[in-house]
Amino acid sequence: MKKAGTIFIGLALAGATLFAGLPGTPAKSSYIGKRWMSFELNNGPSYKWKKLPDGGSIQYWRSDLARCCIGRYDGGGQGNRCELVVRLDKNKIVRQINVVEDGMACGVALR
Repeated sequence: MKKAGTIFIGLALAGATLFAGLPGTPAKSSYIGKRWMSFELNNGPSYKWKKLPDGGSIQYWRSDLARCCIGRYDGGGQGNRCELVVRLDKNKIVRQINVVEDGMACGVALR
């Protein structure tokens, strides 16, 4: 029983370390505390995701890759590109958003 408890604590610490280690700068957004689906409906899907040991996930989103789906980001210039890393809990609720590349499109995506 002690071994199972140690494994659980190890997984919890690994998950906490992974959450704290998201790349980029933490962002303020109206999407924090809301379902990921609302972000995707307004901004397009993520281009990559990673499952976490606690059942949550990390979503990687970039404005120039989502452009095909929503048609909002034109020009594709480097100064207009936005890249985000979003941590979701197991219920797909947005818990943290970090900005990896901050361009004009981030203002629209994070509103």
